Amino acid sequence: MKKALIFVLAIAIVFIFASCSKGSSSAPAASAPATTISTAAAAPAATTTTPSTGTVDTEYDPNKTVDFQQQTSEEVRVVTIGTVNKSLYSQPVFVTSFGQSTDAAMLDTVMKRIGVDYVYNATATADALKNYKTVVIAVGASTKGLGAAGISEAEETARAKAIMQAINESGAEVICCHIGGSARRGTLSDEYADMVMAKASYIVLKEDANFDYKFTKYAEEHNLPISLIYATKDALTVFTDVFGK
Repeated sequence: MKKALIFVLAIAIVFIFASCSKGSSSAPAASAPATTISTAAAAPAATTTTPSTGTVDTEYDPNKTVDFQQQTSEEVRVVTIGTVNKSLYSQPVFVTSFGQSTDAAMLDTVMKRIGVDYVYNATATADALKNYKTVVIAVGASTKGLGAAGISEAEETARAKAIMQAINESGAEVICCHIGGSARRGTLSDEYADMVMAKASYIVLKEDANFDYKFTKYAEEHNLPISLIYATKDALTVFTDVFGK
């Protein structure tokens, strides 16, 4: 009887240990899904085409790409296409702005550094240009610049048209400068550029503004020399060559 009782207790102990062992082995299995990383979620997103440098104008389509090949670089900072007739540009020179961007002030600095005999007036009227044979015009509309000058877009456009009419009558040589880059592109800026290029004998352009080949196409079609610059500051090199002694 005593032996039978011991046998029963031994069986009970074995059963208890077996149950505990089975329960502890199931715990890690329950936590496994929390550490699983989905390979589908980690897959890279589909690549998209990067649009070419664009315009600030609202009509610019960011999904439209242009096969634009830039000729200037950090190593080649100025590329001139065509021959610039430097003898056309006599001094004193008049420098003004169409659009009131800061690009005109940059030209003021350039002329000053070179030592050109010039007058700078960003808001000049047509009468101020009467006695000048060379006019350098910075084209590029700036809402902030127009506001600071207290001029509306309509007033600036009227002033620009009056100046171009005066130039047409005087026969002054015009250098069109679009040196603000792609940020200066847009409907109003392009209107000023078209207005000035129609009378220009030379174009100076920060090349990234030529992303649609607007300026080089015009220069080629009208047999105009054009200097492409890599950065706005490279206008110093261009005008040193034109006016430097």
